Parts: sequence; structure tokens; C-alpha cells
Amino acid sequence: MDGLSATLEPASPETVVIRLAGILDLATREQMTAAVRAALPAFRPDALILDLDAVTLLDSAGLGALVGCWKLAAGAGCALRVRNPRPLAHAQLEMTGLAELFL
Repeated sequence: MDGLSATLEPASPETVVIRLAGILDLATREQMTAAVRAALPAFRPDALILDLDAVTLLDSAGLGALVGCWKLAAGAGCALRVRNPRPLAHAQLEMTGLAELFL
């Protein structure tokens, strides 16, 4: 799969899950950011969860985009978490110190 898809799924009145699938890099990061920007005013969640189970590649631009999305969510009073990162993505989050922020 080329590119990145983002599917919004309200999990509860307070929580929205965004399921990401594909490659999260410089070329695709805006798809994730756009999904976060759409979810915040539409659902006004207390928590936003980015599900990375189907993300096959995460590069430094993707990590930067995760931080940018965290800032967007925090600015809206919403907690942003990551779940189900694949082993390599999990290791990247650990190595960069971002695991404490997202996991």
C-alpha cells in the first residue's frame, strides 16, 4: 500500500480513534494531521487515540508529525495517545524519548 489512510472511529462520546494504515513519512504526514484537525472540532473528544497497527513505515518526519498532532490536541484540551505501534515504530518512540509522551 502506498500512501496513508486515516479512518476516524468514535469509540465513546469522550474518545475518538484514528486508525492509520500505510506509510507515515514526509509525503503522507498531512493525511494524519488533517484527520486530527477534523476530529478535534467535530467530536470535541477528551482523548484522541492514533492506532498505528497498520502503519508499515514510520520515519523522522512521521515522528515529527506525531508531535505536531500532540500539540494540536493539547491546544484543544485533548489528550493524544498512540496505540498498537509495530515493533520498529515502538523502538523508534522509545529511542527518541517520545514513548513517555505517547504510550
